[in-house]
Amino acid sequence: MNQSYYSCGKLLLCSEYAVLQGATALALPTRKGQTLNVEKLPEIAESVLHWQSFDQNGLCWYSAEIALPDFCVIESTDAVISIQLIRFLMTARALNPDFINDNFSYKVETYLDFGREEGLGSSSTLTYNIAQWAGVDAYKLHFNAFKGSGFDVAVAEAGSPILYQVNHQIPTVETFNWQKPFNNLLYFVHLNQKQNSQREIEKYNNKPQFNLRQIEELTRVAKLLSHTKDYFEFCLLLEIAEEEVGSAIGRPTVKQSLFNDYKGTIKSLGAWGGDYILATGEDVTTYFNTKGFYKIVPFNEMIKINE
Repeated sequence: MNQSYYSCGKLLLCSEYAVLQGATALALPTRKGQTLNVEKLPEIAESVLHWQSFDQNGLCWYSAEIALPDFCVIESTDAVISIQLIRFLMTARALNPDFINDNFSYKVETYLDFGREEGLGSSSTLTYNIAQWAGVDAYKLHFNAFKGSGFDVAVAEAGSPILYQVNHQIPTVETFNWQKPFNNLLYFVHLNQKQNSQREIEKYNNKPQFNLRQIEELTRVAKLLSHTKDYFEFCLLLEIAEEEVGSAIGRPTVKQSLFNDYKGTIKSLGAWGGDYILATGEDVTTYFNTKGFYKIVPFNEMIKINE
């Protein structure tokens, strides 16, 4: 029996870091995501999970043979990834004791539509796909395996723009239609480096930074961003959010540190220091190319929206 699961990637537009303290965040789904295919193999003497992960070019970047039902690694191409994968699978079984608890072998293949270095949610899309396969609550799987807010899992589940808040691991999700007449002035620019979201979360959790006023302000901005149709108001709100986060975590904004001569608005997305930024304006490609940044994606090519 063959099964296939798919979930979209994500980008966090507002309330990065602060969402961990209860601020409402605004997050967007990407057109590209990850597929997980499962094939249950005929019953044999020894049960084995055969796992292969492929990148956007169809190249296998990870493979493993894992003995079942105890999830013991027989061989793998990366011990660290194997530990993470087994944690996923064992957590899923703890939530559903019938998950991979039989005498069958399995062939599992995952396929990314985006580059692993892009920061679009290779872990969150895998989390949601495994949750679908195991028939368990994706949030419970996430909160038992990670320390993040879970907004990325919410995006994978909703498949649409969302406002997201979480308190004591209880998420509140509101979907909305992205109806902006200025999408042609929005671009995503990759900063040529990958940020480790889990490491950033661990650093932040050791010293929460946001006060109540900042949490309320970012919540207000996120909600205004979700429905404004005015380009200049949109840019102003992005700048307010960027300044609030920078002030709270004690770091200069990416515009201050890298692009202080840029005429448009620049907004960090997710963990600061890597992955994508959002840039607004008409000469985005020309400006960033001269700075050595060549992966620039127009909004409508990146984001999955329901008009």
